[in-house]
Amino acid sequence: MSFQLLTIVASVSLGNVPTGDNAAFPQWTGPDPAAVRIQAILYSSLSATLLAALIAMLGKQWLNRYASAGRGSIVDRGRQRKRKMEGMDTWKFDLVMECVPLMLQAALLLLGYALSDYLYFINRVVASVVIGFTAFGLLFYFLITSAGTLSFNCPFQTPLSLVLRYMIRFDNEHKKYLERSGKWFGRRLKWFRRVLSWRKNRPGPEADGSRTFGALYGNGSDDRIELTMANPPNQPPPIFRMEIDWEAHRFDSNSIDWTLGMSLDMDVTMAIARVIPEIVWHTGVRAISLERFYDVLLECFDRSSGYPTVKPGFRNMAYLSAKALVHMVIQRKSIGGVPEKTVLETISRRHRLMGPKHYEGDSDLESTIGMIDRVLDDFEPIHWQNFSFTIPHHAWMGHILLYRAWDVLRRGQALPDDIKEFVLYSFRLEPPPPASIVADCLLIIGLLLGIRLHAYDLLVADKR
Repeated sequence: MSFQLLTIVASVSLGNVPTGDNAAFPQWTGPDPAAVRIQAILYSSLSATLLAALIAMLGKQWLNRYASAGRGSIVDRGRQRKRKMEGMDTWKFDLVMECVPLMLQAALLLLGYALSDYLYFINRVVASVVIGFTAFGLLFYFLITSAGTLSFNCPFQTPLSLVLRYMIRFDNEHKKYLERSGKWFGRRLKWFRRVLSWRKNRPGPEADGSRTFGALYGNGSDDRIELTMANPPNQPPPIFRMEIDWEAHRFDSNSIDWTLGMSLDMDVTMAIARVIPEIVWHTGVRAISLERFYDVLLECFDRSSGYPTVKPGFRNMAYLSAKALVHMVIQRKSIGGVPEKTVLETISRRHRLMGPKHYEGDSDLESTIGMIDRVLDDFEPIHWQNFSFTIPHHAWMGHILLYRAWDVLRRGQALPDDIKEFVLYSFRLEPPPPASIVADCLLIIGLLLGIRLHAYDLLVADKR
């Protein structure tokens, strides 16, 4: 064909007009459209494979960044790790990485289809082998995806089956799939509209004389929790000028909740219980493990003799779990109410008095168990004159009872007798207690006299 074209061009250049068959241009004999289609599919398969390799390498870099220890103390590094983990959840890291095997599976399917199409026009016997294996693989993938979609307990889960179940909301009851999905998407859409409306209409940081920390924390339903420590305009400024890192406390609490869900080791639970009084359990914390620590507390007691006694070797666990439970309930109730009301009611229905027995002179344990009875609305009287606290426990009791006094007095209720007796008990001690305990007691007296405190003043452990 090229020779014929050159001949025609040369003839025209020399002035000779070709005639007959020599004057006819040759027919186009380019690649067959079927070959173009097959090549396009093959290059699509290659491109998908290379793209999957790129994302896999990027994923390795992202994971290396996540695994980096960072700088600072152990607490700071733990918060950084939790911040990274929440970022991975917010930005759907799992979903992005699930795309890698999906692209490889799609590339394999395209390769099988292209080979089957190409070999079909060359040798159908050879093509039948490739078509058979491709069809078997496609059928097998369809069957395991269907099984994983229909049954949540099926171990053959694929990303596609998870997406399908997420869309149609299959569950073990096999009822009302689409209705439940519609309601779920409706709630999400309504929540998203409210977020946009709030962001559009929210005032400036000092528009109403209050400061807002955090924003919106959805809880999977129509309602929302707005984390704000806003106070009425006549609220006095805080006495103790102290900046509070609300996000750090939220990361700490989320880490605790995650660790409790991942480990059943009692040593881990004890270590967590020691940390709980160091955290501010504000309303931005969406989940607190009240029922978990109550169950741990019950496991420490033996009721076979008719009244509760601590099992041998379980004293520290009973004390730490009871202290953690009291601290979370009272502090969370004082700072923005108790959204875990249903959980508290469930625990209250299960609860039986634990405090009537003297625990062999262990005042720290006995007073904490007595506070459990009072927190769960079983008002067993506490006679403080019979106690002899250690200094750390005494300081914690003064701190947490100040929360309770502030909460009941701001609601217009009378100050409970156990708080009054605790103040008198602390002032009568010889030698006097440390200044931090005296400061808490003086603030309780100030509340009783009508001196108003800011909510931030409660969060300062040492108020000297």
